Amino acid sequence: MEPEETTGSDASMVIKLTLDAFTAEKLLLKKPRSLPTATFCALLIEQVLDTPVTLAERAKASEASSSYSSSSIKEELLSNNIDSTVEFQNPKKPKSSKRYTKTEYSEEFETFWRLYQSAPDRVSSQTKPKAYDEWKAITKEDGAERLLEAARRAIEEQKRKKAADEFVGSLPDLFRWLRDGKYEVYLEEHKPQRAGRWWDEGNRCWVED
Repeated sequence: MEPEETTGSDASMVIKLTLDAFTAEKLLLKKPRSLPTATFCALLIEQVLDTPVTLAERAKASEASSSYSSSSIKEELLSNNIDSTVEFQNPKKPKSSKRYTKTEYSEEFETFWRLYQSAPDRVSSQTKPKAYDEWKAITKEDGAERLLEAARRAIEEQKRKKAADEFVGSLPDLFRWLRDGKYEVYLEEHKPQRAGRWWDEGNRCWVED
């Protein structure tokens, strides 16, 4: 590690020191309370370079602290920024082994999804992955075409009501529409209502209303 040197307008040199957390903690445990961290560092450097005078002789009235907590150490390091700065080097956290995997959708589902999203009135929040899970479970029994037909009828109903200036309810999140079985009402077969006498092809007879 090489110190970073800068020179201010007053021709004084500023040296920035970066210490790891363990070294910084040891330094603060030895530092007298009355001395700023920067001054204490400067005295240590001076002692090593050109003088045998001990720190105890330079700061006789000071008491060394022996009960610093990690939070106290960090606060003091950050609060003393005079001639030099002491910083923590945080160890790098190991990268998570979990990787995001993109869901692969079938072409049949994509067709169904686009159709549902084309509805004139629907909620904006749509959970596609959950909807896909519901779609797969339903199509195993009923097939994909029935869900497509239900979506078409739901959209046609919305368009018809809008054209007639009637109230149109928003289609919910597709996931909920499938999970709660709301699509089933659009698959029910309703006989058209007719007035008067009409021919019932199934029973091969005339029916009076």
